[in-house]
Amino acid sequence: MMRKLRGILCLAVIGIVLTGCTEIVFTGGTEGLDQKITITSDPPGAQVFLMGSTPLGETPLLDVQIERTPNTFLILKKEGYVDHNLLLKRHYHVVLNPRTPSREQREQVARMKIVRNLTLIGYSEVQQNLAVGQGEYLASLLVTLRVPESEQGNAIRQLQEIIADSADPLDFSDKVLDRFHVSRFW
Repeated sequence: MMRKLRGILCLAVIGIVLTGCTEIVFTGGTEGLDQKITITSDPPGAQVFLMGSTPLGETPLLDVQIERTPNTFLILKKEGYVDHNLLLKRHYHVVLNPRTPSREQREQVARMKIVRNLTLIGYSEVQQNLAVGQGEYLASLLVTLRVPESEQGNAIRQLQEIIADSADPLDFSDKVLDRFHVSRFW
């Protein structure tokens, strides 16, 4: 169940230009008032405020207990980034946008966005392509990861190992970004 929730959470808003992302995972029931949530962000270190004023701490926050009402919201703040407000109605995958990104940051973000889209939204297709060692999604992923043609066989083996060792699509995506040195932080 948690794997599906994390996958759905990541897919919710992944199409937004990713300069950073915040993941919120609910571990309580959907109808209960008390919710345990986990909040992480790219980049980490965002200050999290409940209802705009009660500080909860810095991301990553693990298993924070929140009493949820229909209008419960969080605000995430990080120096150099636009504040982000979240109404806790559903599961979210949201974006922290830099105030003034450089050209290099925009290029890194665009590359990371493509890798995230391929490994999260296209997870099933990449998984199928990796099972046979070829395919359109896998080819796109290798190009985005800038794997030279001479090293693609080795990269495919690494991706097969990563997917076999991953708990869910988000775990797989994070491991691919790390293994292939695609920057998620500035």
